[in-house]
Amino acid sequence: MDKIAIIGLGLIGGSIGMALKQANPQGLQVVGYDAEPEVGRKAVKRGAVDKAPWRLIEVVEGAGMVIIATPVLSIRESMENIAEMLSPGCVVTDTGSTKEAILGWAEKYLPKEVSFVGGHPMAGKELSGIDNADPKLFQGARYVVIPGKGAGESAVKAVLDVVALLGARPYFMHAQEHDSYVAAVSHLPILLSAALVSATAKSPAWRDMSRLAATGFRDVSRLAGGDPVMSLDICVTNREGICHWIGEAIKELEAYREMVAASGQQEGAERLGGALGKAWEARETWLTRYESKLDDDDRQTTTALPSAGSTMADLFFGSRLRERYTKIFTEQERTEKERRPRPKRQP
Repeated sequence: MDKIAIIGLGLIGGSIGMALKQANPQGLQVVGYDAEPEVGRKAVKRGAVDKAPWRLIEVVEGAGMVIIATPVLSIRESMENIAEMLSPGCVVTDTGSTKEAILGWAEKYLPKEVSFVGGHPMAGKELSGIDNADPKLFQGARYVVIPGKGAGESAVKAVLDVVALLGARPYFMHAQEHDSYVAAVSHLPILLSAALVSATAKSPAWRDMSRLAATGFRDVSRLAGGDPVMSLDICVTNREGICHWIGEAIKELEAYREMVAASGQQEGAERLGGALGKAWEARETWLTRYESKLDDDDRQTTTALPSAGSTMADLFFGSRLRERYTKIFTEQERTEKERRPRPKRQP
């Protein structure tokens, strides 16, 4: 393959271009296009592409692969625009966060002589745009690969070769399965983050409250700082999955609200402590595997985990939680006892 075209030179498209250029496959030319010519000029200066012509046909014509790295709804428009410009045998792929809709558009708009292989790199950051592109963005990250209808073995291999050049790990899935899973682990977090900012910023006390907001608020609100256009497109094209997981999150929040309300009694506090411990344990287990780049079926050893007879939360926090319950309610009983009126002494 002598020429790869990238449509959309933001964070993802720019990072792909920079990674490909740094990998430096012999004879490969990387050409880019962005709707904003200034972005194209920046991409050239940053070494993301060799050139960025303002005419789309100059970018796509003769390319062995076209990578569409735009917001999801713009992918459909891009497919329509390039359909008649593509060379027979060209491989088209994308980086969209939802897949069912995109595979449907590919089947509808792209010519039969072209192979479509859907892609979704599970990597990113809250800062968008070519200025924040990073050639190491995809190192060790999962890269979902979903061959479209009629995509040949050579087309899939071509995409896998690009994934390897990016330093990512290919992961094959069905489109429906992908959309359901990312609705939970990628799209729901965006809306939880946005909901936190909306709930607090609408408060009449927000001006004073915001002075107390620090790293915790910053970390949880990080995803609310992402590109609103991209987030909107994700929601529009994955409504069913996202609505399901919002419902599940609401159930959990209601359960936590009830536990917090009941935490004035020892039984309620124990329930809340147990729930917080289980949440900590689930995250720690995931984080250990994520940082070690392991799957549940990988037979490699990781950081030592507790035996089956105990849980991580019990191991790390069990005694501390029990001590806390005792302290809370011993002090509570003492306070209530001190508040009781003392009986008057009989003369």
